[in-house]
Amino acid sequence: MSRILIVDDDSMAVRMIGFILKKTGHDFFSASSGAQGVALLKSEKTDLMLLDVEMPGENGLDVLEKIRGDSGISDTNVCLMSGTITDDLRERAEKLGAVGFIGKPVSAPELMDVLSRTEI
Repeated sequence: MSRILIVDDDSMAVRMIGFILKKTGHDFFSASSGAQGVALLKSEKTDLMLLDVEMPGENGLDVLEKIRGDSGISDTNVCLMSGTITDDLRERAEKLGAVGFIGKPVSAPELMDVLSRTEI
């Protein structure tokens, strides 16, 4: 069973994504900020991080940049999530090695597509 870390300051979004993951046989845990998410990556086995772009404080792209700069967690599979996806955001995500970029609210088919592409 894969372990997926959801990092989002919106508790309703976490519940909805968690529901999809549980129904499809995946285990999940969550953090409400980028700093919490990075700390969990360092202490917990994680197959994939679903990372919201629009959070107070550090946004998801800043967090992804930190992850890529930390040799202990730099190889983490990270998929970004956003209610607003622009070409610029998508380009920055690709440059930082994101395995996907999905829209919010997250749909089950989109999420399953990311999971299958990352072979989780």
